[in-house]
Amino acid sequence: MIVEVMLAVSILANVVLSWYIYKLLRNMVDIADGFEDIRAKLIEFAVHLKGLNAIETYYGDPSITALVEHMKRLSSDIEAYTKYFVIFEDDIEEKSDAEENP
Repeated sequence: MIVEVMLAVSILANVVLSWYIYKLLRNMVDIADGFEDIRAKLIEFAVHLKGLNAIETYYGDPSITALVEHMKRLSSDIEAYTKYFVIFEDDIEEKSDAEENP
């Protein structure tokens, strides 16, 4: 009798823990997707800002030059964080392939 109760409690605990782990992993995937969207938008902004700095009218403007330098620092921080924020093995392979073949 005790064995059957322990088995039922164990099965119930395993089901609950499996559901909880699934929810955590799903949340992690959503966070990674959001991070990739923000990263893409920041890269797009950096390209736009560099293009603005290259326009002859604004070339050498101290505030725009400071913005470009700030964006470079921000971009390097994001890239450093991206190295630690890998969820799937495929992401590691894609990033290493992209770094080897620019």
